[in-house]
Amino acid sequence: MLDFDAHIIGENPKKMLIFLHGYNGTVADHQYALDWFKQYLRDTVMIVPHAPEISDKDPQRFQWYGMLKYDAANRRRQPETSTAEIFAIYNAAAAEIDTCAAMINGFIGTVQQQYRIDDAHTFLCGFSQGAMLTIYTALTRDSELGGAFALSGLVAGTDLLANKIHSRPPLYMFHGQDDMKVQYKTLTESEKWLKTHNIAVKTETYVALTHRMNEEEIMRICEIIHRSR
Repeated sequence: MLDFDAHIIGENPKKMLIFLHGYNGTVADHQYALDWFKQYLRDTVMIVPHAPEISDKDPQRFQWYGMLKYDAANRRRQPETSTAEIFAIYNAAAAEIDTCAAMINGFIGTVQQQYRIDDAHTFLCGFSQGAMLTIYTALTRDSELGGAFALSGLVAGTDLLANKIHSRPPLYMFHGQDDMKVQYKTLTESEKWLKTHNIAVKTETYVALTHRMNEEEIMRICEIIHRSR
């Protein structure tokens, strides 16, 4: 069972938002965005699990899966690297991504039972590596979540994922146009891959936003959650 923080927003929560933090990070790194969620969500349980592995870049930080063994030179972050090579790097990590997604799906079921909230009212959201896991986890889940939100991510592990899609929840991808860590240019290819596999995806982009979340994105996610049945 993953360690997690729980935030009860409202007196009678009927929905759940699970937020996955990024690579080589901590929950505290994302506190600014979590504060926005707490400001704009209504009647929602917000669950924030802690990635279980010590980061391969910094022993004081954490990761869902390591990247140094797949990309020691950080080729995926260099502007001259093609989108094809970037996706190939993440394809090399597909088996680890698949294992992580299975673990997160199990975790979702556990916290759903604890708070008595079903899949239709559960939403998965993540930033960076958490965004990649959000997409993979939501699409490989046996039943459909209320929605999935990927911030500053891409579709990772596509070769394995293509044969494991069981669910097609509403999917939203948000990306800053100045992001060079998960390069903005990968968004077009991610969108194309998803639509090729019959997954309806909506994308929203933000001028001058680097590898970071902004308040507008969080407000938009909360609006979508509130509009859902």
